[in-house]
Amino acid sequence: MEQYQYVHPWVHVRNDEGEWDVSHMFRRIAWSGDVDTVCRALELEMIVSATDPRLPYVYLPLGGGISMGIGDDTLFIGVVVSKDKSTDASTMSVTCYDFGFYLKNSRASRKYTGETPETITRQLCSTYGVPVGSLAQTGVAIRRKFSATEIYRIIDTAYTLASQKTGKKYLLRFSGRQLNVIERTVTPHSVILQQGTNLQTATYGESIEGMKNRVIIVDSEGNFVRSVSDDAAVRKYGLLADVLTQSDDGDAEAEARDILKENGVERRASVTCLGHVKLITGNTIYIAEPYTGLANTCWIDEDTHVWQNGVYTCRLTLNFHNEMREGESGSEVET
Repeated sequence: MEQYQYVHPWVHVRNDEGEWDVSHMFRRIAWSGDVDTVCRALELEMIVSATDPRLPYVYLPLGGGISMGIGDDTLFIGVVVSKDKSTDASTMSVTCYDFGFYLKNSRASRKYTGETPETITRQLCSTYGVPVGSLAQTGVAIRRKFSATEIYRIIDTAYTLASQKTGKKYLLRFSGRQLNVIERTVTPHSVILQQGTNLQTATYGESIEGMKNRVIIVDSEGNFVRSVSDDAAVRKYGLLADVLTQSDDGDAEAEARDILKENGVERRASVTCLGHVKLITGNTIYIAEPYTGLANTCWIDEDTHVWQNGVYTCRLTLNFHNEMREGESGSEVET
C-alpha cells in the first residue's frame, strides 16, 4: 500500500500576457467528476482583496486556459467557465471544466446509417475541434438520427447501443486535452482502502425499492409471450414485475435478464479517505471495513478531491455494479 504524503498541487493559468504559476494563490482546490457528467470540474478559492494592493493578483479571463497537477503528473487541463467575488469576501470562487464542456454545450443534427461509435465520435470531435486520443473499438454499426442533440449525448447513445451488442461498458474521459473512450473494467492495481490506514469514514445501505424480479415479455399487441424470473428473489421479497415489449431484431430474453440483473437489491456506499489521484470516476477500488461489512471491489461513480489546510482528502460514491452512463437520444433509422 502506498504511503500517504501531502503534496500541494501546482496550478497554471494562461491569459493574454502569458502563462502564470498561481499555485500559492488558492485557499482551497477541489477536483471532481461523476458518472453522469461528461466533464470534470476544478473549483478554486482564490485569495483576493479589494483593499490590499500588496496581495499578488493574476487575471483569470473567462475561457482562459488552466491546468493543475502534482509533480510531473498533469491531472486537469481545461478552461475558466465562471468566477464570483465580493467586496466583503477575501476569496474569489473560480469554476473550470475540462474539454468535455464543449461536448456538453454544443449540439448537432446527424443521421447515421451504419457508422460505428468510434467513427461517429471521431467525426464529431473533428468538427467541433475536440482532440481525440484512444477510442474503444466496438465494430457495431449504428443506424440512428439525431436532431439538435448535445454532442456527448450522441456519443453516449452510440456507445450504449454498442454495449447492448458487445456486453461491455464504456466511459468517456479526458486525458489532458484529448477525449478517450475506455472500456470500464477492474482497474489494475486498484487502490486499497482500509480502516486504520487511509479510510476515514464509510457508510453503507441496501434497498429493494427499485427491485424488479420478474420480467413479462409481450409482443407489439400486448399479448403475453413468456416471462423471465428471479425465483429466489420472488420468494424472498414478493413479486415485483416489469413488462418488456419484444422487438423484431432484439433478444428479448437477454434484455429481460439484464433488467433483472440491474434491478436487484440496490447496494450503495460512500467513503471519505486520504487522497489518491487514482481515485477517479470509472476506476475501481478495493475496500475493507468490518463494521459496515464492506469487503468488495467497487466502481467509483462520483469523486471529489480536496486540498485544503495542508490536507488532501477524497469523498467517493461507490457502486457494486459496473454501470455506464447510458444514452437514449435520437431515433432509429429504418432499413
